[in-house]
Amino acid sequence: MKKVIFLFVFSSFFVFSEVKFENGFDLRLREEYLGNIFEPRGREDDNYFRIKASLWGKWNFNQNNTIFIRFSGEPRFYLERDGLIARNRYRSEDEFIFENIYFEFKKIYNSKFDFKIGRQDFLYQYGEGFVIMDGTPGDGSRTFYFDAIKTTYHFNEKDSIDFIFYYHPKEDYMPVINDNEKVLRNSNERGIIIYGKLNPLKNLSLEPYYIFKHQEEYKPNPSEIIPELDFNTIGIRNVYNFDPWKLRGEIAYQWGEYNGGNDKSAFGGYAFLTRSFKEARFSPSIEIGYSYLSGDKPSTTKDEGWDPVFSRWPWWSELMLYYYLYDGEIAKWTNLNGWRTSLNLNLSKNTILSLYYNYLRANEPKPVFNLGIKGKERGHVPQLILKHKFTDYLSSHLWIEYFIPGDYYPDNHKNSLFLRWELSFKF
Repeated sequence: MKKVIFLFVFSSFFVFSEVKFENGFDLRLREEYLGNIFEPRGREDDNYFRIKASLWGKWNFNQNNTIFIRFSGEPRFYLERDGLIARNRYRSEDEFIFENIYFEFKKIYNSKFDFKIGRQDFLYQYGEGFVIMDGTPGDGSRTFYFDAIKTTYHFNEKDSIDFIFYYHPKEDYMPVINDNEKVLRNSNERGIIIYGKLNPLKNLSLEPYYIFKHQEEYKPNPSEIIPELDFNTIGIRNVYNFDPWKLRGEIAYQWGEYNGGNDKSAFGGYAFLTRSFKEARFSPSIEIGYSYLSGDKPSTTKDEGWDPVFSRWPWWSELMLYYYLYDGEIAKWTNLNGWRTSLNLNLSKNTILSLYYNYLRANEPKPVFNLGIKGKERGHVPQLILKHKFTDYLSSHLWIEYFIPGDYYPDNHKNSLFLRWELSFKF
């Protein structure tokens, strides 16, 4: 099998007229402040800089065949040492890793097939990240990659289907500078993804998908063991544009079995309605939507809790990522029903202001460690996101969230604040 793949790569790359090389350097500077999030755990606020630097190169062997490599690192510098994230450090001992390294072949031998093998990102390639976004949740937003083989078949210019096989070890298996054995995922995992992108009508798009995931046993915290699990996710996303309105939604069902015989059966989805006012000043748009993720019922042996599959990222909120520690695992979106309203304003050609208000509840009460059963109200989360593009090479954003916790959390929990500013350079 390895010889076949090697011969395929070798023969494909040597059908070229001239090799073109591109390269660049990206720098992302962030400061993040987390106030009162971990205070009930006896920790102070966190305040730190994150500096991500990436060097990349791309070899274009012809119009359809390329090699891409990105090498990155993201050290952190802590302004407060007593926070849960800082852990009494002045700076992190960060690694420098191969963030991407892949071979890509389009229209293989003038066919309708594309082929891509290696370490690659799926950022916003599959819907809005409800089930597929981040393949490496253990390092935050440092990387998002999947180690995968992806084959795409194009029915025509608009319709296609992807077949993906992925294998994800718990830690990076490629060469790492200053290797700190960073845990990228809960456990070793592997599986397949089949994802269609169809446009049956002019204003309607459909994205049906199936995902199989095998994950090995792991411990999310010292007092809990999650057995080995095989589970399936089947779903569909749709977007219908009837200007100035847009309706989008997604629905999915999960089933599977843990090692030991316990079944898994879960359900999730969302729906959002948007109204745009393009001719008005600032071209505003307003949106209202609802999301539902099933929760595990304490009265049964079956696991009814939704699993985010590959979406342990700020899908709903940056602050709420950390509050899921009370459910057992950070950023494991589950047991949620929430309403969201938003207002988007184009203040200028290069400046966008987005305002959100979220009201979140749990579907099932849950024991919060040793604090007993609480209520079902998670709380209120207003958000402000301001984005500005200075030039083609320099952009920025300001991100503010404020969380007012409900009775799902400990009585002594104060309101919390998340604040981040960012400058992003591309050279």
